[in-house]
Amino acid sequence: MELIRLEAVDFAYGSTTVLHGLSLVAREHEVTVLVGPSGSGKSTVLRLIAGFEAPQHGSLILDGEIVAERGRIIRAPETRGVSVVFQDLALWPHMTVRETLAFVLGRGIDGDERRRRVDEASTLVGLEQYMDTRPAQLSGGERQRLALARAIITRPRILLMDEPLANLDPPLRLALLDEIRKLQRRLDLTILYVTHNQPETFVLGDQAVVLREGRIEQVGPPRELYERPRTAFVASFLGRCALLPGVLRDGWVETPFGALGGIDRAMEHGSDFSVAIRPEDVYIVDNAPFRGRVERAACLGGSFEAEITGPGWRLWALMRDEPKPGSLLHFVIKKAVTVSS
Repeated sequence: MELIRLEAVDFAYGSTTVLHGLSLVAREHEVTVLVGPSGSGKSTVLRLIAGFEAPQHGSLILDGEIVAERGRIIRAPETRGVSVVFQDLALWPHMTVRETLAFVLGRGIDGDERRRRVDEASTLVGLEQYMDTRPAQLSGGERQRLALARAIITRPRILLMDEPLANLDPPLRLALLDEIRKLQRRLDLTILYVTHNQPETFVLGDQAVVLREGRIEQVGPPRELYERPRTAFVASFLGRCALLPGVLRDGWVETPFGALGGIDRAMEHGSDFSVAIRPEDVYIVDNAPFRGRVERAACLGGSFEAEITGPGWRLWALMRDEPKPGSLLHFVIKKAVTVSS
């Protein structure tokens, strides 16, 4: 069921327009990931939903109710059932874990209920043994857990997360992504998660929204956006790919490799566009019809990513064994997708 809707929202900081007629829907009990480069408007969307800002034009609707429109905040932030986890966490340095969680609950909850909910929130994020510890004595991952506990203790309907794991090491980031996903399912949370990190998009997202310069490039399940991007920007932002010029003629796609079949042909006949080819769709096969020279190879752990070039083109392929720079490789292209430039 739809829980969050932005309708034709414009927003500017002074003379700088950040969002241009943006319309967006987020469904209840799902994780919607807002992904895009810095300055694309991701954090501004969260600020509007949280109630820190109001759209200059357009409307913000939560659970069927207009809460802000045309420069007016209609429903105050504290009444929206929304919690926020900020990138810098904004923890109170003088408070212990217990004091932080109790303070967030305010004074309208009696002592027994307050203690129960503090214990419940700390247990959910694995901080029960740190109740009398201040943020400076916690590790980076533990501080992140405290920020998450502080956000969920009020039992919000909507949890907004603004690049909360950006400053963590990759192994810890992956572990906490898994914890966030488990917590979301256990509490039936609706999460809007901002990131420019592609792995976070695929691990967390039920729906991904790719933003660019305040406009939506594409919306859909992350895997669908990876496999069937509509634009060259989406294709390249969500993972490594080669972008080659193409023209559709007589049911075939003309590329620097000649005519390719087995391709998504969503373009008009005779139109110019780009062809996106992922590394996993380039197969190294002896005596295959295409060939190129290895420029370099990068180790990915269990495989190598080879950069292969030829006259006017460059692409990448995955290989089990490390190829030698300068060696000649034959390959076939299993799959390619047409995208607008």
